[in-house]
Amino acid sequence: MDALMLEGWSPILLIGIVVGIIIFFISRKISRKALFLISVILSFVCVGIVIYSIEVVGGWEGMGLGLVTFSSLLGIWVGTISGVIIKK
Repeated sequence: MDALMLEGWSPILLIGIVVGIIIFFISRKISRKALFLISVILSFVCVGIVIYSIEVVGGWEGMGLGLVTFSSLLGIWVGTISGVIIKK
C-alpha cells in the first residue's frame, strides 16, 4: 500500500516518465523535423516555467515547480532521442 501513496520524489519522477513515453509515441508518428521542432518549443516552455518559478513564485513552492518542470524537460529529450534512435 505504501507504493501507491506517491510520497517524496515519486510524482516528480512519474511526470518525467509519462512525458518521455508520450513524446516517444509521438516520435513514431511524425517526421524527424517536426519532432525536433516540438521538442525545442516544449523545452522553451519548460525554461520559461523554471524562470517563472524562480522569479515570481519563489520559496519552496517555486523549487517544487522547478523540479517538476526539469523532470518534464528531461523526459522530453529522453523520449525524443530514444524515438529517433529506435525509428531508424
